[in-house]
Amino acid sequence: MAKEDRKDKSLQEIADIVGIGCFDTHLFICTGPDCCTPEEGMAAWRAVKRTVKDLNPDLRQAKLYRTKVGCLRICKGGPIAVAYPQGKWFHSVTEETAPGIVEYLQSGAQGPHPLEFAAHPLTGQPLRDEDAAD
Repeated sequence: MAKEDRKDKSLQEIADIVGIGCFDTHLFICTGPDCCTPEEGMAAWRAVKRTVKDLNPDLRQAKLYRTKVGCLRICKGGPIAVAYPQGKWFHSVTEETAPGIVEYLQSGAQGPHPLEFAAHPLTGQPLRDEDAAD
């Protein structure tokens, strides 16, 4: 659905159309300008979108939602991406490497990806002891 077609829809209708609640993974990709040029970031973003659509033309069946962001605060080795709830962080997410990352995430593979540089899955547990007191 084109963005302009959403004007007359309620938030719930839009959420249903785009498949909110159907996804296993939410992939955020930085489009620069600090970790990469905006051109590199947007090329990677387009590759992510294209790969998700090629693998699953119906976005609701893709099980992977994607969002471009301006900064993930790593600011080196980009474009940077992070996938949740897996908590997997990837560097060098270029137009060439993005399809492999999307395929890896959609496959449900358990081992680390070659471009993964950090991981902390969301478990519902506090990250630090002092967080538990809040």
